[in-house]
Amino acid sequence: MTSILEWLKSLFGKKLFNLEWLRNLFTRSLKFPVSFPKAGWDVIPADEKVEEEQMPTFYDENFYFPVTIGEILLSRYQAVGKLGWGTTSTVWLVRDTEMNDYKALKIFALDVFGQEESAFYNQIKRGNQQHPGSNRVRTKLGEVKIPQKDWKYYEHLALLQTPLGESLQDLQKRSVGERLDKPTIQSTIYQMLLALDYLHTECHMIHGDIKGDNIFQEIGDVTRLDRYVQAEIENPSPRNIPVGYNSAWNFGSAEQGDEPRNGEILQPGLYRAPEVVLKKEWNYPVDVWNLGVWAWCAFEGNPLFLCTEITETKRSYSISLHLAQFTGLLGPPPPDFIEPDTISAEYFDKDGNWIANDCEVQTTSFEELEKHLEGEDKEMFVDLMKGMITWRPEDRKTPRELIKHPWFQGMTCHKPTE
Repeated sequence: MTSILEWLKSLFGKKLFNLEWLRNLFTRSLKFPVSFPKAGWDVIPADEKVEEEQMPTFYDENFYFPVTIGEILLSRYQAVGKLGWGTTSTVWLVRDTEMNDYKALKIFALDVFGQEESAFYNQIKRGNQQHPGSNRVRTKLGEVKIPQKDWKYYEHLALLQTPLGESLQDLQKRSVGERLDKPTIQSTIYQMLLALDYLHTECHMIHGDIKGDNIFQEIGDVTRLDRYVQAEIENPSPRNIPVGYNSAWNFGSAEQGDEPRNGEILQPGLYRAPEVVLKKEWNYPVDVWNLGVWAWCAFEGNPLFLCTEITETKRSYSISLHLAQFTGLLGPPPPDFIEPDTISAEYFDKDGNWIANDCEVQTTSFEELEKHLEGEDKEMFVDLMKGMITWRPEDRKTPRELIKHPWFQGMTCHKPTE
């Protein structure tokens, strides 16, 4: 006798039939919308600031959109958990009750932030989808407008995206020595180079903010999200009950490529390229520098450069310290990189010699700083880093050139065609 599964397979056809989908359908226990507890959670003290509440703009009227776990937005999306927050948005895991699946809902504080990011996602989608880096760049599923609860004439833009797993920053923090191992960093650099080649050559975009908390892993088993919701039901996360406020990753720093820039600040201080620090013209190579410096930090467990000046009252970014660190590792900048009557003249003479008095240059090398590899493996890794971290942007290798580096020998992903 033909089994039920075999009968269904013949009925729907091999291409349409998905055993995993059918198994999940039969085993799913949660019914949406879910009824969340009305009490039983730990209450965060009113004077304790957490997450976006720490931002100076938090209490500005209508800045962040207030979301409560369990509520249904737009009569369709039930908020089942908070995924993250930033200076311009909060991100929530929602259950789409019409499509019966999970989505990430990124709700922008003000549309001025969201419209530009949404436009970048539109631009990404227009790139060649056959490029092997296209599926390593996050996209949007759509966008919606959510009316402000206390001010009905204002709407918050929100992007719908596929939920992702933990970030590499989270993975790094729970790893031994708070560093990523060789297979992880090797695969990550390789896939990020594919993504950058797609962004640079197909989308003509600069990412501008490559760091661990902007790199996420895919969720292999979507039933993990059901378990996440069940855990929130059984053990509700702490809540606050604020006075006067009903409260409960991505391309936010992206820039258009192929446009000359001079003096604009880009990238977090730790990952800022020399041409950005010196307020020179910059373009696509800033992403290569950024990826190299981040990858070194993640693999070695220590920053490659220091750039923060610490006093008794504050911590602040120091151009002098950062440039001294560059000089100590890379040697003096090429004389043609130094321009008279610009910021560079405050730190270097016309021959590239260090002249600033507030910071000393301490000479070191990639070979001396690298602590976790040996022999040819170490030589290849150091050579890879030297191809990414250089004074002059034109001396940096492109993502497409770096993908072919021998340190990635054995990687099975398809490379972009010439």
